[in-house]
Amino acid sequence: MLAFKRGLHGCATQAKEAAAKSAVKGMKELRGAQTIYNARTSASNYKGYLKAKVPAGMYYNPAQSSVMGSINSETIPQAFMAKDDPRRQFVSQLRPNDAAMSRTAPPVLCSQSTLAGEKKYHLSAEQISEIVHLRASNPEVYSRKKLAKQFNVSPLFISMVSSASKERKAEMAGRLDTIKAKWHKKRALARRDREKRQELWYRA
Repeated sequence: MLAFKRGLHGCATQAKEAAAKSAVKGMKELRGAQTIYNARTSASNYKGYLKAKVPAGMYYNPAQSSVMGSINSETIPQAFMAKDDPRRQFVSQLRPNDAAMSRTAPPVLCSQSTLAGEKKYHLSAEQISEIVHLRASNPEVYSRKKLAKQFNVSPLFISMVSSASKERKAEMAGRLDTIKAKWHKKRALARRDREKRQELWYRA
């Protein structure tokens, strides 16, 4: 039974390859990156790719991991192509089933606020200026949460349009240092180790 299934899969694969080749009839085919050396045994030799000379023109270059060649996720959508882009004439040939697939595709993931229609873009330039002024004048009273509640926005939006003053940042840093001074040695060591790991995240 397994051999029978494999046979069916092989026939289906060959049929897809034949359909893809017939769809781009008259176009030169380019399999993978061109190299002057053996593509399998010398794949890591970059000099072969640099020395390979491929004549300029339009080529059919199917993805190496897909028997169908270029698929939807690997091709620039036609809407993003310029009107005089020569690739536009081949999109309908390479992807004839895109429209049918889009109708059966899963829905786009959205946040709950977007689905419920709760997102609002109601603030004017004057109101944003008022947010900046209030937060800078009295950060103890007008915190991010209070301003977000007052203007019916999220605390993240308050952080995007305004920032705390230097004095406020210095005061909060001092409070944090006071809290850190009361930490146990093991906790302080664990936090330093965490900071070192985070620094290594951005190193090559």
